[in-house]
Amino acid sequence: MGRWIRDRAVVVATAVLATAGIYVCAHLSLKESYPKKGETMSASPETVTLWFTEAPQMAGTSVRLLPKGDEPLDLKPAAAKEDDPSVVVLEVSERLANGDYEVMWRAMISGG
Repeated sequence: MGRWIRDRAVVVATAVLATAGIYVCAHLSLKESYPKKGETMSASPETVTLWFTEAPQMAGTSVRLLPKGDEPLDLKPAAAKEDDPSVVVLEVSERLANGDYEVMWRAMISGG
């Protein structure tokens, strides 16, 4: 059985985003993100990148980008990097309007 981890982060910006927060799991957690939590950016990012403490099962992992107070953007699914499966990248295929964004992620790991 898998374990689910949910995380929510408020993003501040000028076309900006961020992630971080509380995680619920003894093994998998978020180590770092790009953009960083609360980071204000001068340009729309091309990607959102999450570094985890271990590789999540991509079949149970999702990353969503939401303009504050609105519906999630319709972006391609996030993917693990081939050379490091603990790094998950969400491509931001459209230029983001100025404003606050929220990155929501859910990751699944194998149960022990």
